[in-house]
This record gives sequence, structure tokens and C-alpha cells, in this order.
Amino acid sequence: MGFIVFLISSLAECERLPFDLPEAEEELVAGYQTEYSVLYLGGSNISIPYIFVSEFFEINKTYGVFGTTIDLFITLAKSYFFLFVSIITRWSLPRLRMDQLLNLGWKFLLPISLERNKTKLFIDIYDMFLMVTGFMNYGQQTVRAARYIGQSFMIILSHANRLPVTIQYPYEKLITSERFRGRIHFEFDKCIACEVCVRVCPIDLPVVDWKMETDIRKKRLLNYSIDFGICIFCGNCIEYCPTNCLSMTEEYELSTYDRHELNYNQIALGRLPMSIIDDYTIRTIQIK
Repeated sequence: MGFIVFLISSLAECERLPFDLPEAEEELVAGYQTEYSVLYLGGSNISIPYIFVSEFFEINKTYGVFGTTIDLFITLAKSYFFLFVSIITRWSLPRLRMDQLLNLGWKFLLPISLERNKTKLFIDIYDMFLMVTGFMNYGQQTVRAARYIGQSFMIILSHANRLPVTIQYPYEKLITSERFRGRIHFEFDKCIACEVCVRVCPIDLPVVDWKMETDIRKKRLLNYSIDFGICIFCGNCIEYCPTNCLSMTEEYELSTYDRHELNYNQIALGRLPMSIIDDYTIRTIQIK
């Protein structure tokens, strides 16, 4: 919109058809020879003001898309194009009356320019609002990140300043955390032999033996075993089990003299662990 207003205003400023009201040079006797010399006539016949107006639409060399040589040809091409538009306008439109020119300027060009400026102002205000909102969000994220970093740093400092504690094992034992991953507990009655635990295990560790009951079209679990000598306690089997028949316990004492004894079947896996808090023969220690 601004480009159209500028183009019409620039054509009117050149004082040529159809905007030659101040001097009416196109209707004077003998034309240009009456007021201008022959030297000026050589350039004025191609309308010198139009050339200057056309060069307003040149390509900005700071874009970096075209080189200097290509810029020159593109600038000339655009200048000649707008010069052609100006000449076509002179040939096509009759000269405007004074009232028509005033109506065009005051009732068309000026309101359009004001509306364009108002629209541009609203767009700038909206962009500024987005920019301010973005800065506020960035500031909030920065403060949040600084708080998280500070909290983690304080946790590290609390552990760094902690005095060494000697646990007199087996007479003293530590109380494990709530998310401690100890021996896996298995509930035989809940298992449906879907073998999801086998598929999600990184080393395909659980061994599931089952038999298909053709009369009821359902799997019947026969044996289930996990070798804790190989298990990495990743917890995938517990997380993806659809019936929650597997769970982590706080039992971590799995030492034995024979590694084959670490292969627990469904009976050993179904044994409920004894909480060290309930064991009155040992002293529990909780480190914060």
C-alpha cells in the first residue's frame, strides 16, 4: 500500500501528464522549445524526473544476494520498467482537473497513508509486545534455570561436607531409599505369561515357561526364573509389566558361594523380603 501511494505521489511530483496542472507544459505552443533550450530538450523528451523517480526502486546492495555487476543490470531493468509504466500512464490517462486532483490527494491518498501508518503502528506495537513477552519468558526461564543449578549445587555441597560414616556391618545396616532397586519380587498368580519382561529386558534375562491351554485359549505359566548374577537391575521389566506382578524390593544381600544359586525361580522370587527396620538384631542407620 505504501508503495502504491509513493508511486502515485512521485508521478504527480514530476508535473507530467496526467498531473501537469501547475504549468500545462504539454499544451503550450511549440511544446518544450518555448521554454527550454535544445540541449535540455535532448534529455527532457525522455522525462528526466521520471528517471530519478524510477531509480528509487533500485535493489539494495547490502542484501548480499547479487554481486555489483548483477545489481547494476537489475537496477537499470527496474528503472526502465517504472519509466515504461510512467509513459504508459501519460499515454493512457487524460489530464485531471484541479478538483479531481484534490479529491485524489485528500480523499484517497491521504486516508490510505494514514491507515497504512496506523496499521504499521499496531504491527510494531504487537511485535514489541511479543518481544517484551519473549524477554519476560526468557528472564523467567533464566531465573528458573539458575534456581535449579543452585539447588543441585547445594545438594552437592551438602554431600561434600558430610563426615565419613563407618557402618559396622552386619550389626549395622543402612536404610535404603524409597527408589532403591534391590531383588525383584515376583507374584506367580498375577503373571499371564505375556513375556513383555523378556522383550524389554536388554539381555533377555527372564526365562518364562508356559503352556497353551487349548480348551480355554489361554497361557498357563509353568516356571519363571531370573538370574541375578547377570541382572543389571534396570527396572524395565517392572515398568512395562501389564499386571504389576514384578516389583523391586530393598533386599540387596545376594552374596553366595555358588553363582548358580543366584538363579532364582518363581518360589525364591515370591519370597517376601524382610525389612531391616523390623529386624531387632541389627541397628539401622539412615544417612541424609
